[in-house]
Amino acid sequence: MARPLRIEYEGAIYHITSRGIDRREIFSDDKDREHFVQLLKEGADFYKAEIIAYCLMPNHFHFLLCTPKSNLSRFMQRLNTAYTRYFNFKYKRVGPLMQGRYKAILVGSDEYFLSLSRYIYLNPVKVKSSLKKSKVEQELILRNYKWSSYLSVLYPEKRSKYFRCEKVLEHTGGDTETGRKKYEEYVKEGVVNGAGNPMDKLRSQFLLGSEDFIKRIKDKYIKGKDLKSYTTNVREVRQYTIREIILKVAREYGIKPEELIELRSRQREARKVLIELSYRLCLEHKTLRDLGREFGGMTGAGISRVHERFQEEIRNNRDLGKRVENVYKAICE
Repeated sequence: MARPLRIEYEGAIYHITSRGIDRREIFSDDKDREHFVQLLKEGADFYKAEIIAYCLMPNHFHFLLCTPKSNLSRFMQRLNTAYTRYFNFKYKRVGPLMQGRYKAILVGSDEYFLSLSRYIYLNPVKVKSSLKKSKVEQELILRNYKWSSYLSVLYPEKRSKYFRCEKVLEHTGGDTETGRKKYEEYVKEGVVNGAGNPMDKLRSQFLLGSEDFIKRIKDKYIKGKDLKSYTTNVREVRQYTIREIILKVAREYGIKPEELIELRSRQREARKVLIELSYRLCLEHKTLRDLGREFGGMTGAGISRVHERFQEEIRNNRDLGKRVENVYKAICE
């Protein structure tokens, strides 16, 4: 079977799913889930993506997002790479964590937008242990499930500024008490009466929407008439070597590459940019510990600390954030 397309354009909406390799757990405890949600927030902030709905399950995740800046590949590469490194370092494992490429369904109509959000939120009551329970118990599981954005839709005080969970309410009367109640009833209906799987309407592995939407996508982005045999100008973001990143950062700051890899380098900002960009990009499947060795003998934990602190610096310094983005773009050209 051909690999699904990655079509990217400003304002595109996607249903994203990814599963652990061999269906193994990718979240072993709440600390793992907290870290993943934090990475989602950082990605939403840095790439200006809108996380509209999400749900974390033990061995997979779902989310619905919009990319106003047409940068899905960069967003997902950073998320998967950063989380895999965190998980591998914590549990002393190596190799890929996710099973193949993430799935990105391009969504094109209000009808599917609403049903997809419900489909995502109902995941906790679809597992075998929950299916055996009464409908009342299932509703309670849904309301008490901590690792989705469902409660953020219903309760404004629980929302994070990094997520746009309230956007689903545009289809049930708006972000008002009435609109929130209507959406809650819509989700409950899926528990009581069952909810159809919107994926049953999927076309060509990656399109979900009206016939008009599918035709517009085909006409604009796909060469040829057969959606099953296509070519496209959209490319996957490739992997980069540490050397490539060092050279790009050194050029941006007008310094010698060797100045960046000294453990006690005087080029403090440039070195932090180098570590940050190396953390984001998939560098030959290295662990954080391996990455630290490249930078003068840092520990894996040290790499993580630099990344976490630098994220805060970027949030507080717009010019620094722009500079990091400029180097990132230069690397990915």
